[in-house]
Amino acid sequence: MKKYLLEIKGYIIGSLACYFLETAATAVTLFLPGYLVDHYLEGVGTIWYLVICYILAFSMYLIVCYLINRFSDYRRIKFEKSIKNDFFNSVIDKNFEDYYKFDVGEYLSMQANDITEMCQNYLSPLLSIYRSIMMIVVFGISLIVCVDFSIAIAIILGSVLASFVPQLTASKLAERNSTYLKEVGKYTSKIKTYFESHDILDKKSANSIKKVHQKDLESVLSRNMHFRKLNSFAMVLNGGSVEFIAVISFIMVAMLLYSKSITIGMATAAFIYSTKFIDPIYELNVNIGRVKSTKNIQEKLQDIICSKSSDSFKSIDRVEKIETNHITKTLGKTEINLPDMEFIYPNKYLITGDNGAGKSVLFRMLMHFYKLDNGEIKYDELSQVDVSLLNAYSPQYPVIFETDYYNNVTLYGTYDDKNLSLYETFFPDDLIEQVKTSTMSKNLSGGEKQVIALLRSLCSEKPVLLLDEPFSAMNEVTIEKFLSNLDKIKAMVIIIAHNVNNYSNYFKHIYNIYGTKHKK
Repeated sequence: MKKYLLEIKGYIIGSLACYFLETAATAVTLFLPGYLVDHYLEGVGTIWYLVICYILAFSMYLIVCYLINRFSDYRRIKFEKSIKNDFFNSVIDKNFEDYYKFDVGEYLSMQANDITEMCQNYLSPLLSIYRSIMMIVVFGISLIVCVDFSIAIAIILGSVLASFVPQLTASKLAERNSTYLKEVGKYTSKIKTYFESHDILDKKSANSIKKVHQKDLESVLSRNMHFRKLNSFAMVLNGGSVEFIAVISFIMVAMLLYSKSITIGMATAAFIYSTKFIDPIYELNVNIGRVKSTKNIQEKLQDIICSKSSDSFKSIDRVEKIETNHITKTLGKTEINLPDMEFIYPNKYLITGDNGAGKSVLFRMLMHFYKLDNGEIKYDELSQVDVSLLNAYSPQYPVIFETDYYNNVTLYGTYDDKNLSLYETFFPDDLIEQVKTSTMSKNLSGGEKQVIALLRSLCSEKPVLLLDEPFSAMNEVTIEKFLSNLDKIKAMVIIIAHNVNNYSNYFKHIYNIYGTKHKK
């Protein structure tokens, strides 16, 4: 967190300065009532002087409180924005293996919930700890100088002892809070799937989903209750230790009044100070616990943000030949054995075969999403290369962003649109018109979404296009129109498909993958 605290150091310094002024103004307003009790007989001039001092101190307190709130708003927004931005960028930059250490729902929960909670229970409480310490010191000095040394020492010692009480429950609170947030991540992932299933549910299956969701909801809320149960006990324990200081103060003032060691005015000031002393001590205890409760969240977020991919492959953006030799890959209990293949630029290739034979697995290995168990993949005789600038990958289920046509096909302007008009001629005119006029691409049909995915791959202008089932939702007219323009694409095109058997003449070679798996 040090990096993010340094980014807002100006706001932190400003907040601490305001905390000091706030505390000083508060100390003055606490001292003046007792002083007035002891000196009101000195005349009207003294009374007016004290009234003016009180009004000035109170006015300064109000102004400083406003500045504190503004500093708090700015620092919190910038702190949260910086962490969320780094977290998002880090997740996007992860390689396939590291990315899938967490479910998408867990990432959503971390981005939307964990970071916000960490900011609420770390940044503000952390600064509030310094504010409480400042108030304890200033009020302590005021008690020693203006009221009575023995009362001050008793209250300060009691405060020090009370500050250790939160340590009794801090570790358990952090553990339970971390467990609860993990459950929230899993719940978010499940909810996403339940909502996505809406269109396939009938009344009977909808009731089943409702029952399953109820169990999931009860599970996550029981974790929350488990945390809150201990949190309630901790708050009572911390609050009780703080309130005990008021008991000490009451006994000390009573003894000093009996022995006539202090005036009635200073006894009044002592009571007011001791009452106000309780607030920063209580806040100190609570905020120490809140900061400690975020420890596990901090560690998880920092691990994700700071972890870097260990891959350091040579980056290439051109290739003449790709070869696969003796590739095997085990997924679960299934071992996939792929035939040796050779792909030459700018030829076009078709890959067919049984479901689950390993066609999509091949693409994931070509993209370095999966590591090979055995065998090798060579790019112009190089086996360790960064393919991010080389391969354009279009998965079975098109990724469609919640934006317009242009941003989808150019990936928010990442790809040049200089050849977009040409690529649009690869599809029927009425289909392109329908896709382009749609206000939100998310609302398109399956085939229309596949058109956008293909146009995006073409606009990338990468030398290798890996297209996984790009025609599964298209009609024959659209498929034939696209394939008839296949030779116009200046790239090595490798297509996985089931529904293009009648168009084999458009491909340089067809690789059939059959019977290449067995159960262990």
